[in-house]
Amino acid sequence: MVIHFHEPPPAQKAGGLDAAISSLGAALESAGHQVALNPPRGIRPHVVHFHGLWQPAFPTIARNCVKDGVPFVVSPHGMLEPWAIRHKRWKKLPYWHLVEKRWVNRAACILATADTEASRLRRFLPANRISALPLGLTGSARPDYSAARTALGWGGDETVLLFLSRIHEKKGLDLLLGALADLHGTIPPRTRLIIVGPEEQPGYAAKCRAFAENNAALLPRVEWHGAVWGGKRWPLLQGADLFCLPTHSENFGLVVLEACQVGTPALTTTETPWAGPLGGGRGFICEPLRASVRSALVSFFQAGHRSPADRDALSAWAVGEYDWSLLAPRYAELYASL
Repeated sequence: MVIHFHEPPPAQKAGGLDAAISSLGAALESAGHQVALNPPRGIRPHVVHFHGLWQPAFPTIARNCVKDGVPFVVSPHGMLEPWAIRHKRWKKLPYWHLVEKRWVNRAACILATADTEASRLRRFLPANRISALPLGLTGSARPDYSAARTALGWGGDETVLLFLSRIHEKKGLDLLLGALADLHGTIPPRTRLIIVGPEEQPGYAAKCRAFAENNAALLPRVEWHGAVWGGKRWPLLQGADLFCLPTHSENFGLVVLEACQVGTPALTTTETPWAGPLGGGRGFICEPLRASVRSALVSFFQAGHRSPADRDALSAWAVGEYDWSLLAPRYAELYASL
């Protein structure tokens, strides 16, 4: 099967989305399909898959698909989530109604990455066919806790919390900092918070930095590492004791899966699809509220560090549920059905 992927502009696809698109394409090619990224019009594909919205070329390519009788799939990747729509709605809503909506409605399928996103999309696009397929693992990394900590210079007696995401108000870094300040005097003295990610909203990042500086006496050691891409992120995820993403909205939250695949438990919110899968002790789920994040941190500190066996079990679960060898055939079946 010949499949054409059309990706968002570089500013939209950096990080998790870029890794997800690349890993899906590689998995489909390994299964014998032909995948082309942003190809010019020429070779006729069996199906076209748009990843993300607000792409300048989308109306033209979608129009060509309709003209040529080629079915196309649209994966919003969270760009139609209520929080995302409210953010810069003055710009998004007019463009949606004037341009985007017409061609999204012509899609053969709108593809969500989780049932929670699919439910919201059915309310937003009641006339469309909505399906849901999860994303898969983006690499071969597995638990390697001791080696990662040695390489990073983290002591065996330290408790390391990791925030690895865009520094954007959506991701809730301010909630994490506030919750940790509230817990002053009750957490292990050798605790550090590692903050990794591009400062996508400079004003918001400045507020978070100012809070950390003004409350340094109440917070554990805080380190700002800037953006880390590609394979360099794996030791950070492997060596952390807790991955933290107290986000206000995620359609999937690929980095949560990446933490799980290397055996690191994750703290995240009910506004992600991970509340169910990480229940029962796999992770720590809270609401995107400072008090709720604080309660989840208390539960983590009370539980203590995960054993190597616990980390291996979490990794085995992630691989068993989200390996592309299991998921790629389901994508291929969806394409074939169109």
